Amino acid sequence: MTKDELISDEQLNAFTDGELEADEENRVFTLSEENAEVDVRLCQHRKVKELVQHAYRDVPKPRRHDNKGGPGKNLLSLAAAAVLLLAVGLVGGWTVSRSLDGGSVPLVAAATNPDTLLLHVASSDPMRMQQALDRAEALMAGPDGATSPRVEIVANEGGLNLLRSDMTPYARQIRRLAEQDVLFFACSKAIERLEEQGVSVQLVPEANTNYSALDRVVHRMQQGWTYEKI
Repeated sequence: MTKDELISDEQLNAFTDGELEADEENRVFTLSEENAEVDVRLCQHRKVKELVQHAYRDVPKPRRHDNKGGPGKNLLSLAAAAVLLLAVGLVGGWTVSRSLDGGSVPLVAAATNPDTLLLHVASSDPMRMQQALDRAEALMAGPDGATSPRVEIVANEGGLNLLRSDMTPYARQIRRLAEQDVLFFACSKAIERLEEQGVSVQLVPEANTNYSALDRVVHRMQQGWTYEKI
């Protein structure tokens, strides 16, 4: 929260998620009534949440394919990511572009701060995971004297394997990047789903679990970060 803000984006997110105590909720209500800027920001947060939830609910189920990585799954994953970017873009005015690269379809949202990047890994494909880590390393090893960028990697769905200590082959590279202040987030919702299925999820020590992937992406894009889905 900057010195000019009466309330942070984290607090507004918590309010829209119903995670605040009664006195904190009252404070948000009061601020929104008394301050037009806070009221607009609160409406933006609510709109993003509602658009994303509505769009995810309406994404059609893919047709069954013998190949687990078949077109249906890829289209559903792409649709979900596109829905997320569209919802945030409607509020924040970001632009979205898609490019084909060796069969992969990375999604990139242009933002206002070129020195910040959120990398989203949702695929269990080791090549995608390696691509995200190498991308982060290349950014952190920028020209001498240049300002160090801020980089975060958030993993959900199959990408959660990147940060699972019993499955990832990238523990050393993750540790090296963390020493350079790259932050790693394991989606709390994805962890919950696995644990509900009886799976014990053990993570590398560098992994943060205090956000869902959706919340982290929305939060950073609202702050002007560049979003890139690997």
